[in-house]
Amino acid sequence: MIYLVDFIGVHCGMHYYLDAFKKILESIDGIKVGIVSNYSDDGQRPVLLNQYKGHKLNKMMSALINLNRLRKFIAKHKDDKFIYLTYGNILDPFFLNVISKAPYHCVDIHETIAQNEESNVGLRDRLADIYSKKINTVIAHSSRTEDYLKQFNYKGQIFEVPHFKYVFPRDYRLSDIPEEIRNAVDPDCINILFFGNITHEKGIDILLEAVNDLSEEDAAKTNVIIAGKDIDGTYMKVKMKPDRKVSFFTRHITDDELRFLYENVDYLALPYRSTFQSGILEMAFYFQKPIIASDIPYFRKMLTEFPSFGHLVGKSAKDFSNAIHELLRHKPSDFFTEEDYARYENRREINEFKEKFRVWLQPDKDMNSKHEG
Repeated sequence: MIYLVDFIGVHCGMHYYLDAFKKILESIDGIKVGIVSNYSDDGQRPVLLNQYKGHKLNKMMSALINLNRLRKFIAKHKDDKFIYLTYGNILDPFFLNVISKAPYHCVDIHETIAQNEESNVGLRDRLADIYSKKINTVIAHSSRTEDYLKQFNYKGQIFEVPHFKYVFPRDYRLSDIPEEIRNAVDPDCINILFFGNITHEKGIDILLEAVNDLSEEDAAKTNVIIAGKDIDGTYMKVKMKPDRKVSFFTRHITDDELRFLYENVDYLALPYRSTFQSGILEMAFYFQKPIIASDIPYFRKMLTEFPSFGHLVGKSAKDFSNAIHELLRHKPSDFFTEEDYARYENRREINEFKEKFRVWLQPDKDMNSKHEG
């Protein structure tokens, strides 16, 4: 049995990634997969609490309870295999230490260090120490992750594989969508969505300055929706012109709201300054919504491989405003050719990962001997 371990789960839509990961692993003959998170996919009680609910003390207590529950779960299932999803935040060293006690474990690295923790040298050092001394096998979704591991001469096995496609329904009940969200979509404009945590690293200021830079004619045809939690206040530093059509929803976005927005916008904006990988991009591809993405390595790789999936632009506000100007003269239906999407659905790298992972699962393979005990 393989268990996928994740403490974010339903809080930020990571249960969709877990479902996708489970689907891929169970396509390997003889593999059964369970989920250890704050939700359950089999109708049973979740193993972990949602540690993001309630006031600060409640969140701290829930995290401590989750660590203890995970310790007990691993002790009870010591002959099983565990894959832990890590995001590089301040809780990860504690959970990584627990998961490293499992004789058979692997770490799926979504981010080596969280974007809002980039300057936290102490956290970076603690994570590097754990990877070096306690983790023998990792899954990397980008060259940036591999570069990070090389900085401290990581000696373990690295599986290279793209971010797995999300698996979740597209339907929603319109009655469950708040009026403010429904009204944010303008049927007379091209609708551009920025979704996810709102930060400087994700270039929210670049997008807003680009909207300000549009001509009055282009601005009248452009509607921008910003949806996600504000992390560092960067978006407030850009004073929007009064005639610009921009809606802000700086809060947690529910699953139904997410599906409504992705279904009803025309483009996804990703003006990121850097990223390891992007679930936002994968969700855009899932809904077949073309992206407007900054020219950074990860996005360049994806749009080189699947050129009809969007538009790669420079990193400045002027570059983005020029891109919006050009897109106003196209139709979203001009994107996502059948050939590109067929290749995306059957990516060679995922099949290669499955074969290598099947070998890793062999019971006679001593994966983590130096960390046992």
